[in-house]
Amino acid sequence: MATGRYDTDVVIVGGGPAGSAAAIACTARALRVRLFEREGFTRERPGETLHPGIEPVLEQLGIGSARLASVTGARYEGIWIDWNGARRFELFGQDVQGAWRGFQVQRSAFDAMLLARAAEAGALVRQPCAVSGLLMRDGVVRGVVAGGEPVTAHVVVDASGCTQWLRRQLGIDAASRSPQLIARYGYANGTCPQRDAAPQMNGDASGWIWTAMIRPGTYQWTRVSLNGEKVSADWMPDELRHLAPQGPSRGADVTWRIAGDVARPGWFMVGDAAAVLDPTSSHGVLKAILSGVTAAHLIAAVLADKASADDAAHAYHDWLEDWFNTDAAQLAHFYRELGVSGFG
Repeated sequence: MATGRYDTDVVIVGGGPAGSAAAIACTARALRVRLFEREGFTRERPGETLHPGIEPVLEQLGIGSARLASVTGARYEGIWIDWNGARRFELFGQDVQGAWRGFQVQRSAFDAMLLARAAEAGALVRQPCAVSGLLMRDGVVRGVVAGGEPVTAHVVVDASGCTQWLRRQLGIDAASRSPQLIARYGYANGTCPQRDAAPQMNGDASGWIWTAMIRPGTYQWTRVSLNGEKVSADWMPDELRHLAPQGPSRGADVTWRIAGDVARPGWFMVGDAAAVLDPTSSHGVLKAILSGVTAAHLIAAVLADKASADDAAHAYHDWLEDWFNTDAAQLAHFYRELGVSGFG
């Protein structure tokens, strides 16, 4: 593997779960990594309930149970679902040792933990540092302009999240697979005993609402309207109205979409930079991390001359498109149960 012509083997744009996972997995394969995160601090995001299946994946990335526990505010065996009036308790799963328990994390702390682990693993992390342009050689992406300086690399990994920076730079289309969906989310302090045992999701033709205790004394809610209704900045779910809000609610575009190309020789897209589904998919963070790890595996194979860049890109695209289509079909079924069409 020739490395002398490049400043680094891999450039990663974005320090969320997908980008940090890609960085950790690349350094584990003896690749040189530079990661650029434009924000000086990690932000809160909807999607703090992590599927139990994330634990062994994090262990492979060097995040042990004690470290994960430090950003976990609560653990649950499942969630309450009231979908069009049919109420049930849905377990995450179980085995001979008992019920599996998911993790309710503070996303800003969870993301910061993963980014710190990437730096410990040997990635050169620059934060805050904005990436402003691409470097091309013979029509192939070969680096970025970061902090106003060129940084050449064998491969660029876009982990910029919903901004989908690389897709926009390359002019790649993204196919929308749902009506426009805006998730409003917020936080509140106080006590809500009926929500301490497990999160809850309520859904009908007008939309859905998610509520959960993320740590003792702090609760999070997310609402997606399906009928075009605007959610005011001071809106809160009925069960949390007696609590003290932590400022106004925030918004995130969770319209389903996937880039027309998610990998080509010289670049990969991971996490939300490649594809977005709304939080009802329930394992967005896990899939983001797995996409980063999978991209790292394929990048290492290419740089070790064990696979061609074209074959690696095609394999990654097929893998990511397959799980996106599978999850989208399942979610579309859930929405049809609410009497809502236009998904999938």
